[in-house]
Amino acid sequence: MIQTLLAQLPKFKSRDVLIGVAGVLLLLNVGRLGLGKYEEARGEIESRQALLGQYRHQTQGIDDLRRRVRALEAERARVEKILFVGDSRQEITSAMQIKLQEMLGKANLAPESLQPTGKDDKESGKLYGEILIKMRLSGTLESLLQFFSVLYRDEHFFKIENFTLKPFKKDEIKVFLELKGFYRIQKAAGP
Repeated sequence: MIQTLLAQLPKFKSRDVLIGVAGVLLLLNVGRLGLGKYEEARGEIESRQALLGQYRHQTQGIDDLRRRVRALEAERARVEKILFVGDSRQEITSAMQIKLQEMLGKANLAPESLQPTGKDDKESGKLYGEILIKMRLSGTLESLLQFFSVLYRDEHFFKIENFTLKPFKKDEIKVFLELKGFYRIQKAAGP
């Protein structure tokens, strides 16, 4: 084939041959440029796919994280419901004492002493805290069980830290009880 082409070459003018060679070179050059653009676009697509894969990998855990955040918010709401809430520790302590006195009244236990312990100094600046209340009570064993029933059915959380029973008179007992109540200080609303 090349020989036939070479044999026919003398029939063409040198100018026509040069134009043909220039056209072929131009086509080859356009093809090379097109191939370069194609390779460049392919490289850009591959880099974008790599970035997309990396983005998907990083965001894959976002749905799990969102579910976890919702679960933690629900747990926080449940915990917030069982805490005493007030503007100061003194206000919360008073509310706890009033609540305990109501419970004692429902259970027919006589409070001889209801004394909160602890200092406000160490709790200053904290939004969450606990208050220990020492109680000395008198009543029957049945009224004590009724008090525990009322205490654990209540919406607020109390933890029994210390508990002592002593017999008193024929049907009565003396109860020494230390309860911890938990609270959250409300943030003051700004102007």
